[in-house]
Amino acid sequence: MIEEEEEQDQLSISVDHQEYIVEDASSETDESSDPRPDAAADQFKNFTRNGMIKIGEESSQYESVKRRFLAGMKQYARDTDVVALHKISGSTLAVQARFAAFRVYEGAVLKKSEGKWQGEGEGEGVANIMYGWYGGSKEEITQIISHGFSRCNGQSHGVGVYLSPTNFLLDGLASSSADENGIRHMLLCNVLMGKMEVIPAGSKQTYPSSEEFDTGVDNLEAPRRLVVWSAFMNSHIFPIHIVSFKVPSFHVLLRNQISELKKHGPISVAALFPVLVKFLGPTKKALMAKIFDDLRKCKITRLQLVKSLRRVVGDDQLLIAIIESYRDKLAVRKHQAVQVGHRQQLI
Repeated sequence: MIEEEEEQDQLSISVDHQEYIVEDASSETDESSDPRPDAAADQFKNFTRNGMIKIGEESSQYESVKRRFLAGMKQYARDTDVVALHKISGSTLAVQARFAAFRVYEGAVLKKSEGKWQGEGEGEGVANIMYGWYGGSKEEITQIISHGFSRCNGQSHGVGVYLSPTNFLLDGLASSSADENGIRHMLLCNVLMGKMEVIPAGSKQTYPSSEEFDTGVDNLEAPRRLVVWSAFMNSHIFPIHIVSFKVPSFHVLLRNQISELKKHGPISVAALFPVLVKFLGPTKKALMAKIFDDLRKCKITRLQLVKSLRRVVGDDQLLIAIIESYRDKLAVRKHQAVQVGHRQQLI
C-alpha cells in the first residue's frame, strides 16, 4: 500500500510486517471504490473483468497514486489528465497465486540478506521492495493482470523486464501506447529488488551473476532501470495499480525521447525510426515502414526518404529540424562522393 507521505521509491519490509495486502472485491467501501454510474466505464471493462477495482477520485488512495504519477511526469504534469485508477484485488485465483509467490520470495530474500547488508552482523533482513512503473498497450497490461508478465522489454543493461522508478517514469512512459480512446495506461508495481548488482551497458546478462544478487540496475545510487530477470518476472514483480491517463499529443513524449538520443551524438533518421513508430500511430507507422522498405529496395534515394518522412511527420518543428539536418548531411556526403569520383577520374 502506498503511504500518502511516501516520496521515495523504496520500502523496507520484514516478513511479518503487512505493508501491503491484496483485497477482495467484496471488501471495498464506498470511499475507495467508485459508486457513481460511469458512462465511460465500458472502456475499462477488460481491467474490471480481470480482478481490478476502480478507485473513486475522492479517496485518499487515488490522490496519493495520482500525485506520485504526476511527480514522475515532471514538467509535463500540467498537461497530463489522469482519467482513472484501478487497483489489484484478490478476486481471482491467479492473482492470489502470484501474490503468494511474491510473499514467499520476499521471505527468501529476507532470510538470505540477514546479517549480510552493509557488512553488519546478524540482524533483520531487508527485502528492498521498490515501486516500479511499466508502460504498455491496454492489451498487454490486461494480459499481465490476467496471466502475468510474459516477455522481456529491455536489453540495454542485460535482458529482462525493465521498470522505471518514479524519477524516471518518462522512460517507461515511452513504451505505453494510446488505445482506441486516446488513453494510455501504466502499471505501478511492487518490485522485489533484494540485493542489486550493476549491469553495464551493452551486457547480454540474463541471470544474476551469483547467488549473492537478486536483480540488476544501471546505477546503484540513482537507478534509472530496475532489471528483473525473466526467471523471476512473476515472482519479483507484483502489479498493484493501473493509472489511465491522457496527454495532449505524442509530441511531448517524443521530444523527451529525442533529447535522450541527442545525448549520444548526432541523430540519424534510422535511429529516430524506432522512436517515431511508438508515437505516430499504426497508420503512420505503416507509411514509414513502407518508405524504409522502398529505400532498402532502391526504389527511392535517401533524399527522397527524407522528403517522404517530412510529409508523414507533419508540422512538428523539432522533427522537421532533425530531418532537415539529416538531409543536409546527405547532400554534403553526396557532394564529397562526387568530388572524390572526379579526382579519381583525373588520376
